[in-house]
Amino acid sequence: MTSERKIAANRNNAKKSTGPRSEGGRSVSRHNALRHGLAVSIGNESAFGGDVEDLAKLLSSASGLHSASGVAREAAEAQLDLSRIRNIRDCLYETIYFMDTDAPDCLIELNDKLAKLERYERRAFSRRKRALRAMEPRPALSNAEDANP
Repeated sequence: MTSERKIAANRNNAKKSTGPRSEGGRSVSRHNALRHGLAVSIGNESAFGGDVEDLAKLLSSASGLHSASGVAREAAEAQLDLSRIRNIRDCLYETIYFMDTDAPDCLIELNDKLAKLERYERRAFSRRKRALRAMEPRPALSNAEDANP
């Protein structure tokens, strides 16, 4: 059984991790994900709608599907997300090239931005990989394999 001391410690720690309490802090926190636009689904942006559909049709035809399926759209959205992330990374690397190398604070800030991009890139890679695997044709099972799963 958990002791009273441990329960009190857990409650005290939980109070510290509840997020911002002031209205100003909550407002800032709400807009963090929209700072660079990578948290917004590319399917919701009208600027990329045609690109998503074109790539989805291409992926569908390459995999033997008759029309652009939902899985093909997911793969297309993930690929376009990867392209956006790579473009942002290229811009960040260009800033390194033109940056004053005597300012280590700028390099630290740039490193933090690159680390945040990596999180979005991993997520997009995972989404694309999952969608492409779902598009792969499944081998037909023989009757003997059906009986013994």
